[in-house]
Formats: sequence, structure tokens, C-alpha cells
Amino acid sequence: TRAMRAAHAAASAALTARSAAFTGRSVTCAPAKPAMAPRHPRGSARASLDASVADGVILSITSTIKYGAPLYNKGEAKECAALYRQAALSIVRDPMVKSEPIKKRLRDAVAEAERIKEGATLDRDMTERRMHEKSAWALRRGLDDVVDLLVNPPIDEPRVFEAMQQGDASKEEGIGESEATPSGASAPTIETSTAALFDFGVNAEAANQFRAMHDVVMGGASDGNMRPCTNEKGEVFAKFQGTIRSDNNGGFASVRCSLGSGIDLSQFEGFYVDARAADAATASKRVLFVAKDAECMTTQVNFKAAFKVGFEPEKNGFDRIKIPFAAFDRPERMGRAVMRGPLKADAVCEVGLMVLKEFGDFDVDVAAIGMYK
Repeated sequence: TRAMRAAHAAASAALTARSAAFTGRSVTCAPAKPAMAPRHPRGSARASLDASVADGVILSITSTIKYGAPLYNKGEAKECAALYRQAALSIVRDPMVKSEPIKKRLRDAVAEAERIKEGATLDRDMTERRMHEKSAWALRRGLDDVVDLLVNPPIDEPRVFEAMQQGDASKEEGIGESEATPSGASAPTIETSTAALFDFGVNAEAANQFRAMHDVVMGGASDGNMRPCTNEKGEVFAKFQGTIRSDNNGGFASVRCSLGSGIDLSQFEGFYVDARAADAATASKRVLFVAKDAECMTTQVNFKAAFKVGFEPEKNGFDRIKIPFAAFDRPERMGRAVMRGPLKADAVCEVGLMVLKEFGDFDVDVAAIGMYK
């Protein structure tokens, strides 16, 4: 179908068009629209569904939007509305979806789209295209609200993960013990609460396993690398350092490390990074943690999650940033959203760090990268 052939685009692009999509004339002759019910708290419906059902609903909606948003942006609002309506009704009719707030919100969205079509027959000033645009947005709002009912924060507001103090992290069971998992091997069951993939304080030379990948592959001029480092205090760590330049529409620098055919990390909840900014300018920038599973390696797809690190020159040690695997739910290829599920933690084949569109120099000290439970 034309929808299946459409290029994927970030759903946020369609969100930007939301205000423009509703600046036309109002339909004065349309049937009266009932008052909207108070919004349910975000995440309030998740407990009423099995986890697998909730995740399936979220995946169905986000996948539909990734197809529908490009259609709308190309002027094919009719096809977009039809796609959204089909997705909404399929969820309403699914016997496994037992949440009445979810079903009611989607039924209301479908009914609103129908009222828009009926009202258009009475409004001589409403074009057919405008009718389909309004219908598409009525349905889109319903789908967005259902995601809000199941996810907190909502799917269109990616979280930037902040650091926790290393002193607090050290209170967790097992931190500081010998718990390294060799890269490229299947991970055994880990009894402690964390496991290090890379402990640069113990083996700084592991930084040399990270290969550089920058925008030069696209004609850009950014640069950066990961290298072993020892400072005047005797601290040993890896330094991720470089410069992001906008030349030739560039804007990213990254380092990646292969984990061979993949490591099963499904016993953990997410990744952690022990890091700090080497200067105040870097502390204001977002750093991206990059992860790939086995499917990514054959499809050139990436998962990224953003985090920030602090800068406290008088402080010893590093901050710990925890990034749950659930944050890696936005697959993309060359910056464009693609159709597939979230990161598969049972076959992680590559990890890395990236600085994207944060122009100027950056300098991040990294003590360790690992997983937590």
C-alpha cells in the first residue's frame, strides 16, 4: 500500500503542524460537540492491562503514527485519517484490551471524526481536504491520549536522564566488587545489582576498543575520539572528546564498541554510565547513549537515549547516570524514524556515545559503562 511505502518521519513533525491545522474557519453548522471529560492522569490505565498487552497497544499506536504522520505531511490527510481510524477501532475491538478509559477515548475520537465529516456537508466553506485534515487530527489526539494513559512520560517527550551522585550509587549492593562481564560473550546470571561492561578505572586501555564514527561519512567536519586518560590527581578513566561543526550540514561525533554477536542483558533493567563533564560548556550539552541489537546490525538502525553530566571541578569521583532499556524505544536510521519494536536487551551487539547538534567542543570523562538491575 501507499502507506507502507511512505518514508518514515518523526511524529513530532506532525505535532508541530497541529496549531496550523486548526487555524481555519470554525464550522458553525456542525452538530453540537459534547464537552470533553477530564483527562485521566498519565499512566493511569497501565495497571488495568497485562504488561504485554499495554506494550502491544503502545507499539501499535506509535507504529501507526510513524506511517500516518508522513502521509499527513505530504498532503494525504484522507489516507492518514483512514490509517488512524483503523488503528483506533482495532484496539477498541481487541478483547485483550480491558481498559474502559482507553476504549472510551478511542470511541470518542472516532465519533468526533464522524461528526466532522457530517458537519462538512453543512458547511459550504469547508473543503474536502480541510475535512480530512480535521478528522485526522481528531483521531490523532485520541491515539496520543491513549499513549499518555499507558506511558509516563508520554512517548513524544523523550526524557533526558540526569546524574545521581556517585556516593549514593555506591550504596547499592555489589558496586565496587569485581563484576566485569567480558564483551562479546553471553552474560551469566549476575547476583549483584550491577555489572560493568567497561571499567576504565581498572583498564583504561579498553577505551581503545571504541572506534570513531563522525559526520565525515556524510561530508561533515566534526571530530572526536575515546582514549585512555590519567589526570594530575592520578584518576584513570576514558576521555570522550571532540568538536561538533556545522560545516556541510554536519553535526555529530560518536564512538562505538562492538560486543560481538551479542550479549544477553535481559536480566538487567538498563545501562549506567559513570561520567562527568570536564568543563562547564560540556555540562550544558546533551550526550546520547547509543545501543544496537542484533536486528540493528543488519538494518543500520540505532537506538539513542539522552543524558547530561555535571561539572564540579572541586569534587572527586564521577556521577552515575542510569538509563533504562525502556528509554530505547525510538528506532531510527540516519535520523529518520523506522518501523520496528524497541531495543531487544537479550541480544545487544553494540554500545557507544554520541554528541549530536551540540556545536563546539565537548569533553566527557567516563569512568565506567555497565548495567544495573
